[in-house]
This record gives sequence, C-alpha cells and structure tokens, in this order.
Amino acid sequence: MKKIILIQFLLLVALYSEARELRIGLFYANSPKRVTMNYNVGRYTFFSENKSYKTLSNKTDKIVFIAEGDKVTAYYNNKTIGTNTWFRLEKNSEQNSLTLTDGKTTRPYQGNFVVYSIKGKIKIVNEIAIDKYVEGVIKGEAGYGYELEYYKVQAVISRTYALHHQKHKYEGFDLCDHTHCQVYKGINDRSNISDAVNQTAEEVLVDSSLNYINTLFHSNCGGNTVTTDFVWSKRLPCMERVKDTFCLNSSQAKWKKTVSKSSWISFLAAETKKPTSYFSDKKLNFEQTERKEFYSVGNQNVRLVNIRQKYRLKSTYFSVYEIGNQIVLIGRGYGHGVGLCQEGGIVMSKTHSYRDILYFYYQDVSIMNISKVEYYRLF
Repeated sequence: MKKIILIQFLLLVALYSEARELRIGLFYANSPKRVTMNYNVGRYTFFSENKSYKTLSNKTDKIVFIAEGDKVTAYYNNKTIGTNTWFRLEKNSEQNSLTLTDGKTTRPYQGNFVVYSIKGKIKIVNEIAIDKYVEGVIKGEAGYGYELEYYKVQAVISRTYALHHQKHKYEGFDLCDHTHCQVYKGINDRSNISDAVNQTAEEVLVDSSLNYINTLFHSNCGGNTVTTDFVWSKRLPCMERVKDTFCLNSSQAKWKKTVSKSSWISFLAAETKKPTSYFSDKKLNFEQTERKEFYSVGNQNVRLVNIRQKYRLKSTYFSVYEIGNQIVLIGRGYGHGVGLCQEGGIVMSKTHSYRDILYFYYQDVSIMNISKVEYYRLF
C-alpha cells in the first residue's frame, strides 16, 4: 500500500512539475487591435491551426498581428502570411524571449505565446513557468531597491495569489497582467529578485485545510490593517486586524484632502436617502483613531469605502473636520488595508526574516511547498 502511494506521489509531482505553468493575458487593460513581436533571444517555432511557418531566429525577424473580427491576420517580416483563428509561437529553450509591443507598452517576455482575437481585439496569452511569472510580478508590484527578505515575502504571496486566483478561465487564460490580478512586467533582470524567488521556490501560504489563501496586500495600512468585511461584503480567514508600527514613517503613511461642505452634504444625502437639510445642522466631525467601517453623523451611517470611492481617497482610514465651508480629511495609509502592508513589510525586512513578516500579517497559516500541498490533498 505504501509503495502504491509513493508511486502515486512521484507521478503527481512529475506531472505537476511539468504543468506548473501559468497562462497570462498580456496588454489586458489596453485591449489592442495590433501587436508586434520582435525577435529577442533564441529560436521560436511559429505555426497556426493549419500551417507551420519559418522559425524566428534572426535579429531582424518580426511578426505583426492585427485583429480582424474573431480572426487574426499575421504579417511576417512585412509580408502577409494569412488570416487564422489562432497563431502560436513555441520556445526552443527556457531562455528564449521575444519583445512585444502594442504601441503603448514594450516589454521582453519569455515562454510560449498564443495569439487570437475576440470581437476585434487581440488577445496575447503568455505561457510561462510560475516562478518566471513571479519574478515579473515582483518587478511590477514591488519594484527595485529593497532587501532580499522583502522580495522573498513578495515571492511567496505572489506565487500563492496566482494559484488561488484563476480569474480569466472563461477567456482562455488564468490571470491578466494588470492590477485586476497582479501587475506582471515580463522578464526580470535584477539578481536579488531572482535570488528571492529561487530561495523560496515552491513556497506558498495555505490555511489549516491546505487551501491557498487569498494573499491580499496594499501599499500602507496607516498603522492598522483591517478585516475584509470592512472593505468588501465577506469576511475571509487568515487576515485579522494587526497593529502595525513599522509603516508609520513611510511615504504613504499620511495624507490630506479638502472638499466643499456642500459636496459632502449632497453626497451624504444621496447615500442615506435623507434631505440635505437633515445634515445642515449636524456636526460633521468624525474621529477615526482605529479603523472603522462606517462614517457616522446623527443617526446615519455611510460606509467608508463608498466615501473613498466617491472622492478618490487613498484609504478609508481618515478623520473628518468641518472648517467653515470646507470638509478637511486627515488620512492615513494607502490602499484597502487588508493583509500585507507593503511599506511595513519593507521596514520589517531590515531586521526580520520573510517568514516572520508573513506570519505577522497573515494569521493561522503555514508556509508549505506546492508539491507537499498536492500530496497531502490526496488523503
């Protein structure tokens, strides 16, 4: 029996390792009609559903794809080669790469590529090894210039997030490259980011039921993180309130905004279905020494997330001061405030390990290898 289980495990690991790629939709926010691929490194086999074309292997090689309804026309080195439902480029080695541009953004990418069109918009799907994807996400979500331990934090949560979220299955890929999922900026060229990903290879955060957790993160919590029900409708596990003193002196820790009193009262009236006269003689001041869910005035409550959306505020963590005909908002932090506070984690990484940081911001979780998670799920 043990031998059978071991064989099953080894087969699982082998199959899962081979399949541990993600499909990422590129240029998702731009919805381009035209995308150009230029040769960068290595050789790419190029074919469609009914024909094979020349291999991309020369520095001057390029392919232009233009959407034609639900089909794509391809131009290879300025010559039309056909209109098809899809085209595919497959790498000959892991180091191969192409440079892609949609006219607004130009970046090099590794991996394979699938090109198709939906309603006149080009779709580019990048099939990429998960850790190469994670490197590109760290480049996009964290940027450069931080401690190795912080990059390890970002590596673990980005890897976990990618496995937890598969938001675009109905579109033919797993995740997009924009803030809707995680910002993914293609090839990383910084060794410390690569080191962080390699040193945390396979590591993910799971809950007590071995589920990949929703590793939410934000720029700065202003001194207190918040539970998910304060921001969205449902309370998720593993992300409880944390008092965070590490981020208080960071760049996004404080902010201020002024709006007119008339605008403020009109908004409150619209939110509560009360006449504006109801608020005219009310004290509009509001103190938030710890994070709250509602702004309260009289016997009316307005969700802070609604106020943030209306006035495009950096966070919901603010106090309200009525000064003459103006409402002055004194705020803390930047972002939704749930999960990892990035600026707090950056400060912590100077004196703490990445594991300490992860266990500080996420509760009742374990750091495990993907292969072990998949193995234990067999039982």
